Amino acid sequence: MSVAPMANQRDQAIDILRGIALVTITINHLTGFTYRAGMKGTPFPTLSHWGFSSAAEIFFLLSGYLVGYIYLRADRTPRLDHFARKMFARAGRLYLYNGFLFLAVIAICWHSPRLARLSFFDYFITGGGPAWLSFALLYLQPYCLEILATYTAFMIIAPLFAWALIRKPIAAVALSLILYACAYHYHWLKLPGGTPAGDWRWNFSPASWQFLFFGAMAAGRFRLLDRLKALFLADRRWFIAAIGLFAALTLIFIAQTALKPIGLDFWVWGQSKVRVGPIRILHALSVCWVVLGALWLWPALQGQWLARHAAAIGSRSLQAFVASVVISYAVGLIWLEHAPTYRAYLALCVASAVALGVFAQLCRLWEERPRRLQVATQAA
Repeated sequence: MSVAPMANQRDQAIDILRGIALVTITINHLTGFTYRAGMKGTPFPTLSHWGFSSAAEIFFLLSGYLVGYIYLRADRTPRLDHFARKMFARAGRLYLYNGFLFLAVIAICWHSPRLARLSFFDYFITGGGPAWLSFALLYLQPYCLEILATYTAFMIIAPLFAWALIRKPIAAVALSLILYACAYHYHWLKLPGGTPAGDWRWNFSPASWQFLFFGAMAAGRFRLLDRLKALFLADRRWFIAAIGLFAALTLIFIAQTALKPIGLDFWVWGQSKVRVGPIRILHALSVCWVVLGALWLWPALQGQWLARHAAAIGSRSLQAFVASVVISYAVGLIWLEHAPTYRAYLALCVASAVALGVFAQLCRLWEERPRRLQVATQAA
């Protein structure tokens, strides 16, 4: 019997992993505010706490995979014109969401000059029309809004990559890999714009991050996660190998700082987040393999209370991401202006995760409203 999911069956394990990644992003954004404000103490533990990668890598990997899996499956006959319309519509939707997010968050920042400075919204508050136009043109982005701008750009470019992927898959992936390698080595390929601070270049360099998205898109076309799931279920040694890789990378990451007191000072190459270094990609993949592998091997885990809430968040990733940014700014305002302590930070991290879960459940109830009304009408 095949262990791959049916064509229209949704793999809840992917939604759970996306939900965990979005909770991690929410907490990490709050942590970014507090540490830039000078807070001392250990960061709240998340997926990225003891590793090279952050949740952003997982977000792009899974998003790209699902685009390839849903629209470009090799066992079907995808229409490029249909795919292009879908991607352009998605890009337009992302652009509108990003605009709404900008307006919602700048309203929060108006109440806190410190929050505006730490998030770079002060540039847009004081810059007036020209600054807002630079945001509208996807040239400059404040803190936390860079991901949607990068994602929008990938949606626009995706039909071109899909055209190459369908005709020459090896060549398409190779070109993406070459561009990634060049962008990592040559810093001038990092586009101008991005955050209005530092070197005034994109924090998520599109020439680098495209490899995660388009490489995952190719993996989705050929259903590599279905194949990986089959391997894990057939032989648990694959899962043990994934745990071993994750553990080895985690120990190396910790050793970079833990061994300094005894004179063993070293730094692993390839950790850049802006240019998404190779070690970050490998670590993000290991996290995906371990989490997905555990959920596949022990499906009862998917029915647990926390897993169900994570799935609710992950299955509404765009809305949940927008909500996560608003939540991060709102709790950041509370911490900066009313309770700048470590204990308050920990409490607000928990509150942020709970708020995101509540938002996702409210979205689920709203989406199910027509079905409930239909059932009530039929019952009457």
